[in-house]
Amino acid sequence: MRFLGVSRAERFSPNRTAGDAAVFRAVATCLERHGNEVMCVDEQDLKSVPDGIDSVFQMARSREALSLLDQVSVPVTNTVQSVYNCFRASQTALLNGSGLIPDSIICSTDDIPQEWNKYPCWIKRADSHAIDKDDVQYIQDADKLGAAIRGFRERGNRECVIQAHVRGWVVKFYGVRGYGLTDCYAATACEGKFGLERFNDQPQSGSVDMDALTEVAESASDILGVDVYGGDAVVGPDGDITLIDFNDWPSFRTCTVGAAQKIARMIMDKR
Repeated sequence: MRFLGVSRAERFSPNRTAGDAAVFRAVATCLERHGNEVMCVDEQDLKSVPDGIDSVFQMARSREALSLLDQVSVPVTNTVQSVYNCFRASQTALLNGSGLIPDSIICSTDDIPQEWNKYPCWIKRADSHAIDKDDVQYIQDADKLGAAIRGFRERGNRECVIQAHVRGWVVKFYGVRGYGLTDCYAATACEGKFGLERFNDQPQSGSVDMDALTEVAESASDILGVDVYGGDAVVGPDGDITLIDFNDWPSFRTCTVGAAQKIARMIMDKR
C-alpha cells in the first residue's frame, strides 16, 4: 500500500517539537517495515495529495492543511473532523453533559459571563489547542477572570472556554482507540508544556485505577471520534477521574515505540 504522512508544523508543537516528530517518524518506519511505501510532508508544505495514495496518516492542525485533507476519498487518520472536534470549544460542547469533564461554559470575550461563579477556575483559548502560555490560565477570582478575558480579546480571540478547577493530581495519558492506553504517568510542573500542573495537588502515591482511566479515555475518544489521542485527567482525593484536556495525536513521548506499532497496525487495518 502507499501511504501519505503529514507531519505537524513546529508552531503547533509548543515544547513538544522533538516528541511529535519522533512518533511521526516511528509510525512511518513501522509502515515501511510491513512492506508499504510511505511519502512524508510537513503540513505547511502540503499543496495536494498525490495520486495513487491508499491512506493518509496526519498530525496537521492548520486549517489550510485540514481543508485539503478533508477533500480526499481515502481513509485519513486522524480524520479531519476529529481534529476539529478536539479544538477547545468544540471539545467542550461535545463533552458537556457526558460526566467526563468539569463544569464548563463557552463564552464571548466581550464581557465576564454573569452566570459564572465557580472559583478557582481555568480560562482557555476556544478556537484551537494551547499554542502560547497565555492560552490557558488559572484564575482565582472574578477580577482576574475579567482581566484574562480582556487579554484574550486583545489577542483577537472572540471566544473562550471557562472550566471549573478540580481538586486532585494530574495524570497524563496516551492511547489508541480500540487498543486502550499505551501509557500514563503522574504529571509535575516541570513535565508540562507550560508548568500549569503546579496549580494541582502533588500525587501522594501516583496510583490510578487504570480500568477507570481507560474507560474515561476511550469514552472521550468515541464521542470525539479520535483514533490517536492523549490527554490530561485529574485524579481526585476519592479516586474519581475527571478529564480536563483531550488532544488529537500527542507526542507519546514516554512510549513512542510501542505506540507507533499500535498506530501503524490500526492505520493498515483501515480500508
